[in-house]
Amino acid sequence: MKKIFAYCGILALTLLLHPATATATLDVQIAGDKLSLYADQVPLQRILQRMAEMGVIIRIDPQINPEISAAFEDREIGKGLASIFKFLNHVLIWEPVEAPPPGRLFRLAEIQVFNPGGKSHMRPLERRSTLSLAKGKNGALFVKDEILLMLRPGTDVSKFKTLLHQIRGTILKRNPITGVYRIRVPKGTDVQAIVERITKQGMAKAEPNYAYPITLPYSGGVSSVSEESALPLPDGKAPIAVLDTGLAPDSGLEEFVVASFDAMNPDQPISDALGHGTQMALIAAGLVDPLSAQEKEESRNPVIPIRAFDDNGFTSNFSIMQSMDFALKNGARVMSLSWSSETRSVFLENTVDYADSKGLVILAAAGNEPTGKQVWPAAYQSVIGVGALTPEGEPWKKSNYGSFVTLSAPGFARLPVGYKGDPGLYAGTSISTAFAANRIASYLSKHPQATKQDIFNALKDLF
Repeated sequence: MKKIFAYCGILALTLLLHPATATATLDVQIAGDKLSLYADQVPLQRILQRMAEMGVIIRIDPQINPEISAAFEDREIGKGLASIFKFLNHVLIWEPVEAPPPGRLFRLAEIQVFNPGGKSHMRPLERRSTLSLAKGKNGALFVKDEILLMLRPGTDVSKFKTLLHQIRGTILKRNPITGVYRIRVPKGTDVQAIVERITKQGMAKAEPNYAYPITLPYSGGVSSVSEESALPLPDGKAPIAVLDTGLAPDSGLEEFVVASFDAMNPDQPISDALGHGTQMALIAAGLVDPLSAQEKEESRNPVIPIRAFDDNGFTSNFSIMQSMDFALKNGARVMSLSWSSETRSVFLENTVDYADSKGLVILAAAGNEPTGKQVWPAAYQSVIGVGALTPEGEPWKKSNYGSFVTLSAPGFARLPVGYKGDPGLYAGTSISTAFAANRIASYLSKHPQATKQDIFNALKDLF
């Protein structure tokens, strides 16, 4: 049950002096239930925007935006916020976070700000939909100021609280299928050093919240493309979860979408600023066939489009975990991952292994650079790695290769949606992965009790 705290009436504005205000006009930090704020004539909505970037939902009357000057450190969040609201009402909503026994933990989930009697005027404050990334010493990308943490069995809540206090960490979310916590640490923290420190203590496993780019498609130029008509979808079809950049509202897939989810902004309807996710969903659903695949029987399948990537084309481990949880809860039988990275993650591997154990067939792109090196998630044991073929059925020269590539499928398609541009002819292992997902889902629709080995045995007849 959520805890709701309301603060009404006239509240005094606290003005404090702090040396940091000489060098920074705005600094906002949340550590557990403590708030630190340094602001010099900063609009209130800018302060709240920073808190929104830390995972707090903000609802505010758009007309409310006074300039705030304040400076305090490690003040209880309720008291800290009360000190910067003047002639305003506000409500704090705290939600429980699953924690080891015998206690419970709560996180600040939402802030509502409104004039007396004007609660109906509130609107959501738009959150930034892009990840803030950094690169580690080994070249791996990760989300700044975040770690992922999984407690070892037997760790009680008091020890967890102590650990959070030591790293000044704030719980943002817990993934239910892995038990992994997404933790925010203070701005500018050496994330890799904290991960090493936690690992040495032995209380928990920790990783940076690794990030991965979408696999860029190759465009062959604009072509004349006829729009596919959405034929009626038969019952009993196996749904395909497409974890990508989302789905455009005018995609023409309305009859095929059984559920959708925006992992970047869970409280918003799904969208697609880049087009890549819409491309992959059209192929997975069977509304667009790759070149050379037309001779096969038409294969229409329901899809579960999930926006796991931001508007810059990057995703994170935790976004993928949340996406997989949604896919499993909504009945996905197949999952298409049209992206790859050289970064290997134990947490992500555990996640795909769990999904595999629940009967989800996971396919991932081998990548569009023919290095012969393993890439992930395609190289995880429980994932089917997919390479690309030309329209003539030959291996595409830019498709990656190696023992981790389980199958190759047609990788050229004329698409009515462009990637950051015009529709036309595109090529890549992204296309082959979505198409392979389509064929495997069709097989599962006809053979719902089929095992993964049955699928492997049937692969040669599916393409």
